[in-house]
Amino acid sequence: METNHYHYITEQIEHYSSKLLREAIFFGSKNAIIEGIFMPGDRLTEDDIAQPFNCCRTPVREALRKLGQESLLQVKPGIGMIISNLDIELLQQELEIRKTLENYSLQKACEGITEEELKKLEWATDKLQQAINKNERIAANRANIEFHRLLYSYSRNTFLQKTTDSLWLSFRISFLSARNEDVIMVDKSWYEERNSEHLQVIHSIRDKEAEKAIKVNTIHIQKK
Repeated sequence: METNHYHYITEQIEHYSSKLLREAIFFGSKNAIIEGIFMPGDRLTEDDIAQPFNCCRTPVREALRKLGQESLLQVKPGIGMIISNLDIELLQQELEIRKTLENYSLQKACEGITEEELKKLEWATDKLQQAINKNERIAANRANIEFHRLLYSYSRNTFLQKTTDSLWLSFRISFLSARNEDVIMVDKSWYEERNSEHLQVIHSIRDKEAEKAIKVNTIHIQKK
């Protein structure tokens, strides 16, 4: 396991220390996939996970089986388990659904967002810009995810939030596959353009201009 992978997993161990071991392994590994620590196509072995968790293979096997059930892992003959790769048709379906749900969230946000909630969106853009400036890819991914999850939460629709949690995970895998990002460097121009669009969305929400916010966000999603 690469050093940055090892450090990330050990960080997740501490974060999920209150959970059962198999659950901590599952959520820690799942987060590693969402945030691009484990990239689509990467080979993953039981030892890769068991070593930083300092545990036997049984809870690891249970966690990896669950990741497979969620289509995050697949078995490649002659290779073993790998992080699931891009499905172009699935990506297009995800984009359509995400556009519909996220634009719905924007419409609802324009109807009742608070100043405190707007500040949280602004903080997420600040975090993203700081990550870009420092060339920290993981922090950039986290800030980007935080911004969009905040938008979903401002829909005030609990069912939508649960749905988009699942959608976002699948979309992140497709996104990472399609972009094939360098595992260390941040694509600064791409992230800065996306963050500029985030700010345009915030300004439109603050002005209660739902149509403008939706127009900017639709373009934003299509550029993923």
